[in-house]
Amino acid sequence: MTHEASLERAPAGGIVLRWLVGLRWAVFALLAATLAVDEALFGYHVRYAIAVPILALAAGLNLALDRRVRSERGAQTALVAGVVALDLVAIAGVLAASGGAGNPFSALFFVHVALAAALLPPRTTFALAALAACLFAALFALPAGACCPSHPEHGAFSTHLYGMLLAFVLSAALVAHVLLKIRRALDESAAENAALRRRAEEASRFQALGALAAGTAHELGTPLGTIAVLAGESLCDPGSSDAARRRARTIAEQVERCRVVIARMRADVRASDLRAGVEVGEAARRGVQAWQAAHPGVAVEVRGDLAPRRTVPLDAADVEAALFALLDNALEALGPSPAAAEPIVVTVGDEGGAPVISVEDSGAGIAPGLEGRLGEPFVTTKAPGEGMGLGLYLVRTLIEQVGGCLTVSPRQGSGERGARGTRVALRLAPVDS
Repeated sequence: MTHEASLERAPAGGIVLRWLVGLRWAVFALLAATLAVDEALFGYHVRYAIAVPILALAAGLNLALDRRVRSERGAQTALVAGVVALDLVAIAGVLAASGGAGNPFSALFFVHVALAAALLPPRTTFALAALAACLFAALFALPAGACCPSHPEHGAFSTHLYGMLLAFVLSAALVAHVLLKIRRALDESAAENAALRRRAEEASRFQALGALAAGTAHELGTPLGTIAVLAGESLCDPGSSDAARRRARTIAEQVERCRVVIARMRADVRASDLRAGVEVGEAARRGVQAWQAAHPGVAVEVRGDLAPRRTVPLDAADVEAALFALLDNALEALGPSPAAAEPIVVTVGDEGGAPVISVEDSGAGIAPGLEGRLGEPFVTTKAPGEGMGLGLYLVRTLIEQVGGCLTVSPRQGSGERGARGTRVALRLAPVDS
């Protein structure tokens, strides 16, 4: 998140405005208090008819800002920049009426340059620093002796003042540059810490899901064994019809698949054993075939090169499980009549040097409010009781563990002629050769 974006948020904006209001009260109260000091101590001729109205206008603006703070309205970058610019002009006006460039309180210009560097974008900061330098330089255009009669125009003191102007310009540029660098580093550090916290939370959730999966695997062993025995008896029963034998064979195949999945859930996860590497095209082809065997009435169209010599750091069962989850979601998106809908499209290709597997459906598309959230745990488009929202989350976690990423977007061309749909893509990291 950029610093400019953070200003536009209401809570942070309120804090910024409170700081700005307090700083302005302090700066202009100090300027007001120094008017008598400038006249009595430094011998400057103070033009109160100019200085007092400027200070009154500044106080009025600060009261308006204070009401904005109390109304809890956020601070925008343009507002803060505008207030800082007006303050610089007001400071220059008060200084012009009380000694000009010779007034030692011209150092107050520096306060607002530092404030801009701490709160505003780089371009705005340097623009305000340039404005402060120009206003400081404009004080030298005042008539000689008008505000500082005890110091001649071309004396040593005048040279000293020009040196102060040069020092101010250099110091303001240096401080603005350094503060902007520090602020950028702090913003990056905060973003990195937020990402680490998010990953830690996801790891904790994933660990809890792993414990739940292990318990579920243990409990499913017995009923799956019973189903396998009954399917085997139906296959061997001479009185069974051919259709019944085909159904029993399908049941036995799916039970065997469940047993393989359960065995993987029970086993310790060892990347060297389970993710030694697999050719993505072949793994995708087997995954689509296995899913179609369980859903013979659903049309699936496979595109792209199914036999690229690209090896990814996953096991074939990992790719198959990921495709099963994506195809199940695509089937759910097609509604109650998937046979009448457009085919689900599975594409295997290469994007930017990385193998990509994508699944596209012609369903209703991404629901409003869920853009960018699909793939988070327990976020689902299904009706209550029909899904937990963990399928995409588990796939995303698996892919990210091996350096890949999952993206969810509208189907390509979904904005044309009323077409709808969703595209889920798995961008995989190839194994280094």
